[in-house]
Amino acid sequence: MLKTFRLKWFALGFFFISSLLIGLKTTREFYFFFAYFLLCAVVVSLSWLLLTYFTAHLQLSRKMISRVTESDRLEVAAQIRNVSFFPVFNFVLEDNFFGTQPNQEKKSFFISYLGLKSSCEIKYDYLCFKRGEYKMGPFIVYFFDPLNLFFFKRIYPVYSGVVVYPQIFKIEKFPALTRSILPWFGIETARSSGDNDEFYGVREYKDGESVKKIHWLSSARKNKLIVKQFQLQSFFGTTIIFNLEKAKNLGEGKESVAEYIIKIAASVAHYLTERGVSIELLAHIGEIVYMPFNKGQEHLENIFRVLAAAQAESRISFREAFEEFARYIPNDSSLVAVMSDQDYTDLPRIVSLNSRGVSLIPLIVVADTFLPVSDKEKVIRQAKIRVSNLVNMHAKFFSQGDNLSEVFI
Repeated sequence: MLKTFRLKWFALGFFFISSLLIGLKTTREFYFFFAYFLLCAVVVSLSWLLLTYFTAHLQLSRKMISRVTESDRLEVAAQIRNVSFFPVFNFVLEDNFFGTQPNQEKKSFFISYLGLKSSCEIKYDYLCFKRGEYKMGPFIVYFFDPLNLFFFKRIYPVYSGVVVYPQIFKIEKFPALTRSILPWFGIETARSSGDNDEFYGVREYKDGESVKKIHWLSSARKNKLIVKQFQLQSFFGTTIIFNLEKAKNLGEGKESVAEYIIKIAASVAHYLTERGVSIELLAHIGEIVYMPFNKGQEHLENIFRVLAAAQAESRISFREAFEEFARYIPNDSSLVAVMSDQDYTDLPRIVSLNSRGVSLIPLIVVADTFLPVSDKEKVIRQAKIRVSNLVNMHAKFFSQGDNLSEVFI
């Protein structure tokens, strides 16, 4: 836009100098004619712009969905309404799109005329290339004079947010899970979405019980304290654990170790949710993330929101993260460890959970394949040998460029 303005002022200057040279070669009156003409044009333009400044009143809004998946196009509809008593001419609407990365995308649209008390709608879209939390806004409107020589701008603080979920892949066959009966932890956290108990009746209150369980309607009817009673549900309980260590995040952009770990964790969570499995999420992404056991689509949405915003900012090792989280992993359950092969020496510590009836399912991303290597297959074979020599278990390996669905066939 600024480039266009510079070109216009350059053309105006060229016109003025040309008229000066012509006037010097001909008559003074001829020069004054062009000078007066230019002056009148500038005065009219500035007067028009000044009138627009005091009379133009716009209302702007934005319609869009609040979540999409990685690589989808986000469709946006901007509504512009002229609430002033005069029509508005020659203005440019600009919308701004900010992501988790330090980049910004802009969309600009020129509207030549908007009548009084009228409105228009502009539709456009953005490519949500990478997962993350994105912010749209503010609107910026540039008002121009009739000759497009001058302008002023107004900022309309209209903001919208969208969460871009990580892209998932299809899992055909997943390793067997351990069946468990999990208690209600009742831990209040910002990332918790509920519990696993099922209400099935009422009974008389006992000393020491939480007042939150009191069924006030029944208590009023029977003139004594009555509490709601819950029973534990029997289901598969699976913990997903990962650590996004900054120092070990090899690769760039979407082709990095952290992005593959996120994609695998999201796909496993989606697969287990569809089969009615209760999921617990334990992660370190620069901060501790703990999402207690729960089932259903709402819980999966909460997990996806965490995975969408997660960044490789952890400064602790996988072992340190595991030692912090081990107390949350219940007995007689399954543990899905999504990890880099650089952390393979931590596997024996995780395998020690077998004494508590916890079965381990290691999903290992081969980090060196995200670097320029001459023999990728050799790197993968070496990683498999290191893991198999350390622990006697079947792990699944993922490398840069793999069709991740084929790993689970």
